[in-house]
Amino acid sequence: MKRSGDDGSSSQSKLPSGSSSGDSYGQSQVPASGGGGGSDLGCTAGKLTTYECLSYIKEVKETFQDQREKYDMFLEVLNDFKAQRTDTVGASARVKELFEGHNNLISGFNIFLPKGCEITLEDDEAALQKKDEFEGAINFVIKIKRRFQNDEHVYKAFLDCLNMYKKEHKDVNKVYNEISILFDGHPDLLDEFTTFIPEAASVSAKNLGL
Repeated sequence: MKRSGDDGSSSQSKLPSGSSSGDSYGQSQVPASGGGGGSDLGCTAGKLTTYECLSYIKEVKETFQDQREKYDMFLEVLNDFKAQRTDTVGASARVKELFEGHNNLISGFNIFLPKGCEITLEDDEAALQKKDEFEGAINFVIKIKRRFQNDEHVYKAFLDCLNMYKKEHKDVNKVYNEISILFDGHPDLLDEFTTFIPEAASVSAKNLGL
């Protein structure tokens, strides 16, 4: 027995927007070919129940009850995905951008995605941490340059020392000792240096008898 829409006559039907409609989202079928804007991953989602679909949509609506435009944009993403106007990668990217800061909603979107094509947050968090560490390192170097703007020798010596350490021409003990001399009278910079190069923290603790 065919359900309404199975013959392709209403391929762009609208998704429920929080109503009590009994129409099921059904199976989220994503064709293997890349034609027509469909998925190029060759994955097919498992069966999605009406309850799961409506529960998730309700959660999104409640989260953005004061930001109706975000809720409407989310429904647009869902409709585009169902009608194959966007593929799995495109839908996932739009959802991650739209729900930034709401990891529960980002992960929840996986109920619509084919198995093996789910959104993973671990890689994003690792990338964010790496970005934060990089920005912290840049800010630390800028702080040193500004602190010793009238004594450029200290700044250049710091960079040289750091470069030698990076090339493994100096061990962390020697680097820490040289930096201690350069930053004499600037304990805040020396403390921050131990976070800049974590290995230096153990050297600092050893010198303090900890």
